[in-house]
Amino acid sequence: MVGGQGDAAAQERARKLRQAISIAIDNEEFISIFANGRGVPGQGPIPPGIFGYRGGDEAYNPVVYEKTGGAWHRRSIAQAKKLMAEAGYPDGRDARTGAPLVLYLDTTGGGPGGKSRLDWYRKQFQKIDVQLEFRTSDWNRFQEKIRKGNTQMFFLGWNADYPDPENFMFLLDGPQGAVKDGGENKANYSNPEFDRLFEQMKNMENGPERQAIIDRMVAVLRQDAPWVWSYHPKDYSLNHAWLSNVKPNQMARNGLKFYRLDPALRELKRAEWNRPVVWPLLVVFALLVLGTLPALRTWRARELARA
Repeated sequence: MVGGQGDAAAQERARKLRQAISIAIDNEEFISIFANGRGVPGQGPIPPGIFGYRGGDEAYNPVVYEKTGGAWHRRSIAQAKKLMAEAGYPDGRDARTGAPLVLYLDTTGGGPGGKSRLDWYRKQFQKIDVQLEFRTSDWNRFQEKIRKGNTQMFFLGWNADYPDPENFMFLLDGPQGAVKDGGENKANYSNPEFDRLFEQMKNMENGPERQAIIDRMVAVLRQDAPWVWSYHPKDYSLNHAWLSNVKPNQMARNGLKFYRLDPALRELKRAEWNRPVVWPLLVVFALLVLGTLPALRTWRARELARA
């Protein structure tokens, strides 16, 4: 997580810097270019379809988006630059020293399209006059840096263990920080209010009371912006009518055992779709016969000429 150390004033400046970065990174453009449009821009840690996710106007992160003309739009780069100035970095330079702001992104490099994605991210930071530098290492070294907190920014995704908001919110729970406690909170984010609400929420039954607590937790996270809420990928599939109980999703990887097959319908459809079509063979045979007639007439003429 960028910033977060020091007194309250320093923490507020770091918060505004993170908010500016969140506005500058155009996730809609990323989805269009690199995910072929198959994704939903992230507005918080809880994905669509999980209890706690809000739809409609409440789905949007008001720190990054604003409603104008009856529709929600990403806030302007001018607003992001205003936050940068309030954070102490007007025009991307330290207000006290004049030094340019350089941020570091740790990656594992490699992979098809990796360079083009990194170049795209560099351009996003250039919008707010921030210099982005990449520090590439292999996977093992990358994991070690995460465990020790020797990173500033990095990419990570999450494949949930079960469909409950607790399994997303715990990734930002202070007592589960990666450096101090070896937990899954890789950003080492800690907010006393969020941590207290998490303890209340994590074992509650789904209902209005739990939803209200989750709403407050999401509001805290949106304001603090410990992550850049990237996007939730979409899955789709095409399957035959005889295969049922199939629901593509980004969570379950063991769905094969739940699939249901209707062999009778399968055989019926195979018989219907694979009836032998004879007429092309007859046409080919007729053409072959017609093609031999000139040769037959020539042969007959030669035979008669000898006689």
